[in-house]
Amino acid sequence: MRASIAEAKTTIEEAKARQDEAVSDVGKIEKDMSEFSNNKDSKLAELQKSLEKLKKGLAKDSAEIKPLQQEAREVKLDMEQCGGDLGTAKENLEECDSTLQAQHEEIATLQAQQTEVKVSRKICSTLSIPNMEHRKHTT
Repeated sequence: MRASIAEAKTTIEEAKARQDEAVSDVGKIEKDMSEFSNNKDSKLAELQKSLEKLKKGLAKDSAEIKPLQQEAREVKLDMEQCGGDLGTAKENLEECDSTLQAQHEEIATLQAQQTEVKVSRKICSTLSIPNMEHRKHTT
């Protein structure tokens, strides 16, 4: 029985040592959890600050982009208008080109007629035929 009592005392002492060790571990774990909880709060605060900074940056970027988007829309409208104006200008140019071509042809015809009249006058003066206008006045 003494051996059993001694054995029980040893077992109790070992159990107390393990209990003390467990209490110490629980204290360490509680401390770690507290630090983690505090760190979690600081990390959350850091993330919230970062989020606010990003939101401000986004708002600033949006404010800068809005006028640029409006300007881009205006430029696009101007380009479309210029495209229409260019089409009209091309049509006007084609019309002017054909008018100019017709005038060149008319000038060529008039020059040919002028040459014929000059030749006729020369022939008339060579043959001594009185001027046609002179005949009109005398008749």
